[in-house]
Amino acid sequence: MGFLDTLKSMVGSGAPTVEVKLQKTQASVMESVKGTITVTGGEYDTSIERFNLYVLSKEVHPEKKKESESEDKVGSISFNEYLLAKKEVIQLPFQVIIPKDNLLSSAAITNYIKVSIDIPGKDVFGVSEIKIQ
Repeated sequence: MGFLDTLKSMVGSGAPTVEVKLQKTQASVMESVKGTITVTGGEYDTSIERFNLYVLSKEVHPEKKKESESEDKVGSISFNEYLLAKKEVIQLPFQVIIPKDNLLSSAAITNYIKVSIDIPGKDVFGVSEIKIQ
């Protein structure tokens, strides 16, 4: 990878994409949830150090006309600086346990499994909605 490609990669131009697929769309607190992460390389080779897994909760406050978010880190998958090639597609299975103090899904609360890639200078992630009961 040339210097210009490295520079473009660092500022987020042509970044990889992340897709999260869950085996089930409903779970209870302390229940295990399995899924698959699909990562597609962007326009340039990108070094990946780690995938971080979270349970993300979004809460709508209609009376205040605002929204709040909270996320609990529930796992990670580490690499020894894996080089994701341009347009390369990789799939990784994962399993997480819904935290016992997680907010339950409701009309005002939506939950997601979020997977982010640890890439210097970029915020690359994918989410999949899950109903927590």
